[in-house]
Amino acid sequence: MDILGGITAATEGIKLVNELRKIDKEVDKADLKIRLVELADKLLDSKQALLDAQEERRELLLKIENLQEAVKFRAKLQDERGKLYVLNDAGQRDGEPFCNLCFVREDKLYRMRRHTGNEYGDPSYWCSNCRDEYFD
Repeated sequence: MDILGGITAATEGIKLVNELRKIDKEVDKADLKIRLVELADKLLDSKQALLDAQEERRELLLKIENLQEAVKFRAKLQDERGKLYVLNDAGQRDGEPFCNLCFVREDKLYRMRRHTGNEYGDPSYWCSNCRDEYFD
């Protein structure tokens, strides 16, 4: 049940309370008991809706926190021709690069390996996950 359902149940419970106040003493006890059961049911519905809303709020706050952390981390990434470098607080590259292609495709960071050179003598970086090679 959502928040609107909880509010509706609480409103109906309040209406039942008002009806109970108006019940004449001559009304039989069976009718009064039925109304009390209805009231308890509506109050339980509203309580459950509020508990569900509280849990949903907690989950949303956690998602927001995780997204904020991801945005902060992505701001520290620098792309250079297919290689992603993590920048430290001073704005300097920290360690070997990650594969940008894998990061875009899988949202995972795979560290690239540096090769000192190929047959032409050009140094390169190689990703062991996607097997792409990037030259300096």
